[in-house]
Amino acid sequence: MGRGTPLRGRSEQLSLGLAVLRRTVRSGQSGIVLVTGEPGMGKSALLDALAGEAAPLGFVIGRSSVDEIARTSPGAPLLMALRSGPLASAGAGAGAGAREIAELDGLSARPLTFMDRIGEILERAAADTPVLIAVDDVQWADQLSRTALAALPAWLAGHPLVWVFTSRDADCPVFRDLTARTTPSAPVTVVPLAALGRDDVQQIARDRLGRRPSEPVRRMLDGVGGNPFLAVQVLEGLVRAEARGEAAERVPDEFIAGVRRSLAGLGPAAADVVRMASVLGRTFAVDEMAELLAPRHDHAAVATGVEAALACGLLGTVEHRIGFRHDLVRETVYGALSDGARRRFHRGCAAFLIGSGHSPLEAAPHARLSVTGDDEACVRILRDAAEEAVPALPETAGKLITEALRPLRPGSRVWRETGEHGVDVLARVQRAADAVRLAETLLRRTGEPETTARIQVLMSRALWLTGNLGDSVERIGRVLALPGISPALRARLEAARALALTGHDATAARAVAPAALRQARAVGDREAMVLALQAVGEVGRNSGHHLDAMTAFRELRELEGVNHVAGEIIELQLLDRYEESEALIAAALADARDEVEAVRPSLLSAHMWHDFNLSRLDDAESGARALISLSGELGGHVYELDAVVVHASVCALRGEWAQAKRLVAARESRSKADDGIRKPSLRLMRGWFAAAEGRPADAVDILAPVLYTALESRTCWPWWPGWTRMLLAIGTAAGDERFAKEALTLAEEGAARNPGVASYEGIAYQTQGLARQDLTLLERAADTLRRSPRPELRAGGAADYGRLLAARGRRAEAAVHLDRAWAVYDRMGARPAQDALHRAARKAGIRRPAWSAGTSRPAHGWAALTEAETRVAALISAGHTNRSAAAELGVSPNTVGTHLRSVFTKLDVNSRVQLVNAHRNRTDEPSGIR
Repeated sequence: MGRGTPLRGRSEQLSLGLAVLRRTVRSGQSGIVLVTGEPGMGKSALLDALAGEAAPLGFVIGRSSVDEIARTSPGAPLLMALRSGPLASAGAGAGAGAREIAELDGLSARPLTFMDRIGEILERAAADTPVLIAVDDVQWADQLSRTALAALPAWLAGHPLVWVFTSRDADCPVFRDLTARTTPSAPVTVVPLAALGRDDVQQIARDRLGRRPSEPVRRMLDGVGGNPFLAVQVLEGLVRAEARGEAAERVPDEFIAGVRRSLAGLGPAAADVVRMASVLGRTFAVDEMAELLAPRHDHAAVATGVEAALACGLLGTVEHRIGFRHDLVRETVYGALSDGARRRFHRGCAAFLIGSGHSPLEAAPHARLSVTGDDEACVRILRDAAEEAVPALPETAGKLITEALRPLRPGSRVWRETGEHGVDVLARVQRAADAVRLAETLLRRTGEPETTARIQVLMSRALWLTGNLGDSVERIGRVLALPGISPALRARLEAARALALTGHDATAARAVAPAALRQARAVGDREAMVLALQAVGEVGRNSGHHLDAMTAFRELRELEGVNHVAGEIIELQLLDRYEESEALIAAALADARDEVEAVRPSLLSAHMWHDFNLSRLDDAESGARALISLSGELGGHVYELDAVVVHASVCALRGEWAQAKRLVAARESRSKADDGIRKPSLRLMRGWFAAAEGRPADAVDILAPVLYTALESRTCWPWWPGWTRMLLAIGTAAGDERFAKEALTLAEEGAARNPGVASYEGIAYQTQGLARQDLTLLERAADTLRRSPRPELRAGGAADYGRLLAARGRRAEAAVHLDRAWAVYDRMGARPAQDALHRAARKAGIRRPAWSAGTSRPAHGWAALTEAETRVAALISAGHTNRSAAAELGVSPNTVGTHLRSVFTKLDVNSRVQLVNAHRNRTDEPSGIR
């Protein structure tokens, strides 16, 4: 509905929105209002009315709308909202806000940085005054805007921020995501706008005409279907007709005809101005329109044409620029264009945007609507836009490269070049099956060895993602046999073959990966070196040779930068070098500020494993939750599986088996067919669950495929410290001698391949001692594991030694070691392990009155907070923002947000103001906050 259209019949819907505004002013609580309705139902007018009511309440307002044509212009709706009104300087020093907002223009291809900076601006603004962000027509939002609009309300929950979004589609992605994430601290209010009743439409007629409408007019208004915009358009047409002394009655369908008649009454230049404006899809200045229409019309003709379009009412002024007053008018003009004219105008818009310094992503909406098989310029824009979108807008990148290929003639030079680029892009955005199909199509149309080799290297990345590694090895072998391949491409092929072998034939991979790396170094090809270093690192990790793996990943990080730091961090952890791991995480977070989207998920994963391995279960769980949430926001799931495994493991260690099983089952339901081979962590978890339920034979059946292939080094999971002790226990309980012996062999090999690493050496002694029931070996295990930085392993060594001491009647000595294990499990909150110690002590006749019953943490109140949540609550209550609290704690703002939402839920508060009050009351008590 056009701005200024009466809100007749919308008092109930307006009241819903006003209630959210007033609640925010009163309590400092966030709020989300979702307005839905068909075109012309009054969504824009309701937004205007809410903004008008918000200003007297003290709100700073940011307002924007999304355009259908330019909907892939990344982040534009949020940037427009931040630039509108006084928001640009709110919460900042003089001009600082405007400068920060201007700097956001270059961040569209880095969504986490983009959202971080916007969140920081809004968080600072909301510290001084409530903020209203209103965005119209989010059904057309681009991928970055969808991600940001759905994520930021949760990130900034508890701030006095109200988000009002409208959509023609009640099931659009932004609305679905926000509704699914609703929390007490950021509640969602849905405001549906249905057709107006007959009485409301007739009242609008009385308001506009100044009298009761005649019977013919009432019949015409009955035909608008309760659409207030069409009703107003009809009435304004009647008023204009009466002023001219003409008949004042026409049918509503003439609205479209009226727009077209107005357009037909303009001169050629003015008509082209209106048509180009409908294609451009954004407001414009006269100089810009003159450039768009040159050389068809000179500057003077365009200026005169703009004045004529304004005079007839087709265009209007919007914040000192020129544009359509309502989308329905623009859509009517746009719909009347012929296909040829539409393509010609879009091509001109794309060229104008590129020529005036805009990014390929901003020009891409016009290029994709004008591209033809002979239009290399538009194809180039789409290719460049896809490349720009790959790191952080994978969905957009895949669509753009597909659209670039669609009109091209197969076999042409442009098709071949774009096709190769397409294989690369599709593989990098995880559309592996599409990348393989495209590569096969390209290979069928080329016989030239160099081209074949290039395509095969690109294809190998996609085959790696699908798990078809044997196929990849065979294909690369056939290409290597071709003559005429350059040394650089041959080195890439050898490196790609070595990488594929790491998941197909680990013995062969261990032999060829170092040779591939030497060959890559010899030719000095960077891409070959990256592939070869990845292969060497994978070989080392999968075979349990973690020093070799760390060395390779370190060189890869030095070659490629912080993007590859996570591999090195994980290997440091597997080598018991946790101080180095922590230092590298901190350094990487500091260095990665400008590449945060590429790095943050991997660093969150590495930090999560760091906390989990050190038995910081609360922090590990928070990290896992943050990583799962981030994976959903970015649409990339490379690290989500690890997060699910850690989250489920934390639940299992606490005895929350049902929740652990739900997490794993939910992840398995989305898994691909090859996950049973390439995702053995899920199988290990299911085996753990079966053993915990007293079904060791079922656990053996589940785990056998993973354990019996472990020595083939096709996966790293069974080598990780902790699993082999569990595998031995399962085999022993099931009476499966082969299974138990294989677990023992794996533990011994792990120690042999990682000499001097206490965790591996201690577990080897531990499994040997358990298998042989040998006190000397278990004593050595306990002593060795006391040097391990991993508390759970230390506790396990002490517990196993204590149990055997108790069974041999040496109860006093047993009690010392059982107490040591108990203390660790108690700090961890590992209830099942504590219960097992209780049973062992009772069976041996050992009484330990100092062991508490191990009460569960309450669900609500201050006692329900974890240590990490308590620290976050204290910092936020002291006035920190999410970002400054993150810097203080050495974590990411995502993690702080995850903690804070949990704090709100446990303390039953909905805003930072309420948290500050609760914290003040708490700290007045003698116990205070620890």
